Amino acid sequence: MKVLLIGNYPLDDQKSMLAFSAMLERELPRLGCEVQVLSPQARAAKLPMPGALRKWAGYLDKFILFLPTLARRARWADVVHVCDHSNAMYMPRLARHASVLTCHDVIAIQAARGIVRDWQVGFTGRIFQKLIARGFAFADRLVCVSAATHREVLALGLAEPARIQVVPMGLNNEFGPLPADVVRQCLVAHGLDPQAPYLLHVGHEHARKNRMAVLRCFAELQKNAASSPVQHLVFVGSALTQEMLALVADQTGLAERVHVLRDVSHDDLRALYCGAAALLFPSLQEGFGWPIIEAQACGCPVFTSDLAPMNEIGSAAAVYVDPRDPVAIARAIREAAPRFAAMREGGLANAAHYSAAHMASRYVEQYREVIAARQNAPEGVGATGNR
Repeated sequence: MKVLLIGNYPLDDQKSMLAFSAMLERELPRLGCEVQVLSPQARAAKLPMPGALRKWAGYLDKFILFLPTLARRARWADVVHVCDHSNAMYMPRLARHASVLTCHDVIAIQAARGIVRDWQVGFTGRIFQKLIARGFAFADRLVCVSAATHREVLALGLAEPARIQVVPMGLNNEFGPLPADVVRQCLVAHGLDPQAPYLLHVGHEHARKNRMAVLRCFAELQKNAASSPVQHLVFVGSALTQEMLALVADQTGLAERVHVLRDVSHDDLRALYCGAAALLFPSLQEGFGWPIIEAQACGCPVFTSDLAPMNEIGSAAAVYVDPRDPVAIARAIREAAPRFAAMREGGLANAAHYSAAHMASRYVEQYREVIAARQNAPEGVGATGNR
């Protein structure tokens, strides 16, 4: 089976989507697939120009210059898999080919339609999201990464129910327990005390990531620091916002206990998960929530939102909290501390269900089904019924 994976424009720097396509590129050949990866290349965007024009140069690269290459390479494949729904604008161009589109979330589409209030979408962004939403209807198979995303796709009317399947994400890299000395070396290298238990958050600054609630929860725990199960807070991701910095400055002694680590390598991220007392991931909206499974795979207890999909993928091993109530979150962490060992064991067992190999095998099933549907369709009619 020849599979053409459509990846992301490199200058968009969408690390999670690049990791997803790389995972498929690695796993599919082990299942007998011949795989090629194709992405729009930065051609116009590399020309000398004012910074204000680079966005438009990127559009030229993706919407114009890439199309002839896409048409030519698609003829080689038995099935074309667009790995990120944000590239769904290519789906009409693939109408003659068996195709699969992975939908990771519909948050940007919801924002463009005014459903998500904390994400401002400009005029060109709204046009772009209309093109993406239109492209969903041209996929032979739309694969959602979680049941929650599946429900949201249906609620928005983006695809026919019969063409949608759910294939949960797999771990996109090697995550698992590490020797204590390896973890210690990493912590020392980042200026952390290996003897001081820390609460971990992984994620960049975005309103839906709810990082302010993480900081407020930690501040609440430090009101009685002597009995707190965590003594430090480590953010892996963006720098603190001005609002967060103001809170840190307002709380005596908090500045010395809050740490921000940026551009962390995979090996260091794994070690940080392994060394953490717990991960706090109180996100307000996700397509899947990779940090939950990554942390569990490393034996790190997880506290996350009692919202889908977080409460669907973390299993009974995680503790689910109201993401808008930092005081209640702090209380939940204190109460669960005696059960951290059991949470670690349960998390390891749950994460074993989310292997990259299993995910890839599920995608091979989708490929076979859409190829067979194309072969059995009347001449001139695609698997979706569109001529």
